Amino acid sequence: MYNMLPDPENINNLNLENDFEDFLEHSVSGYISTKPSGEIIRTNSRLVEWLGYTKEDLIGKRITSLLAMGSRIFYETHLSPLLKLQGFFEEVSAELLLKNGTKLQVLLNGYVRNDENNKPQFIRLNVYRATERKVYEQNLRLAIIDAEKTLIAERELATLREQFIAVLGHDLRNPLGAIKSGASLLTRSALSDRDKSIVGMIKNSSLRMEELITNVMDFARVRLGGGLSLDLKDILIEPIILHVTEELRVIFPERTVTVDFEVKNTITCDAGRISQLLSNLVANALTHGSANEPVNVSAKIELNYFELAVSNGGKPIPEDVLETLFEPFTREGTTPSQQGLGLGLYIAAEIARAHGGNLTATSTADETRFTFRMPLLSIK
Repeated sequence: MYNMLPDPENINNLNLENDFEDFLEHSVSGYISTKPSGEIIRTNSRLVEWLGYTKEDLIGKRITSLLAMGSRIFYETHLSPLLKLQGFFEEVSAELLLKNGTKLQVLLNGYVRNDENNKPQFIRLNVYRATERKVYEQNLRLAIIDAEKTLIAERELATLREQFIAVLGHDLRNPLGAIKSGASLLTRSALSDRDKSIVGMIKNSSLRMEELITNVMDFARVRLGGGLSLDLKDILIEPIILHVTEELRVIFPERTVTVDFEVKNTITCDAGRISQLLSNLVANALTHGSANEPVNVSAKIELNYFELAVSNGGKPIPEDVLETLFEPFTREGTTPSQQGLGLGLYIAAEIARAHGGNLTATSTADETRFTFRMPLLSIK
């Protein structure tokens, strides 16, 4: 008697087929096979478990009978034609009707299996539960809505805050004007040296307050989206620079400010804004630079660019401070006497940007230099 052993290759094929059938039967996803007309001819245990039916209950039913009304209409009007034209569809959201009357959110993948004559043989559907995905998507939508509401609230608060700053800055000009006028009238009177000193202090403080108010209003204007307005004219830059430096020499009588010109022709710019930019830069240099070294102002035209630079000696600005120097409310100094609103350099940079140029800063042990460069403009 011969011991008839099965072919090892046939055993492997048999095991693979059984494993595949077992995988389909007990998969975490549902599987359905239907006739081309839509009647169910096979399903696996997972889908039966979800639906609450038996396999016998499902055999012969049309696939659309398991779908909620909206999904049923979509299947008949879109998915069924798509299977005929394209042969498949992927990741379509749908709702299954369970036996107990509830609905199950699922994702459907479907394809048509053709015979050797390319005629539809059957349709296969893969069904994936989408309950957790729907919850995740809903939570994500709610999170986006909450974030949008928070963003809107923050923007409204920022707008209100900046409007308040603008109104406050505007209203402060009236009492400040009265203080300046009163100080000017007092200088015409016969005063003692002590009184003259007090009046001079009032004038200098009012000039400082005026500069702060101007910076606050410009900051609010920029942040509210209006930007800095320019009144462009062809001007000689030398008188502007001399006027600004002379004003600051009066405020800082113990300091030296040197001026170097190489500009003889007119340039197109806003004289008031350039004056404001230069005043901020020179005041910054006088405040933070070494008291024993001069502040140097230079102006020149090079390669169709106008360049205005302010330099001073003293301790170099730390690299981390240098990186954020032109941001609002950033202060170069560290002592209380050197702290202002931290808007001067920010406004100066905005003025440079409004002129189509830029403002840069470098700082070494030898000098700290701020350089404003802008292309030579022309009035159109």
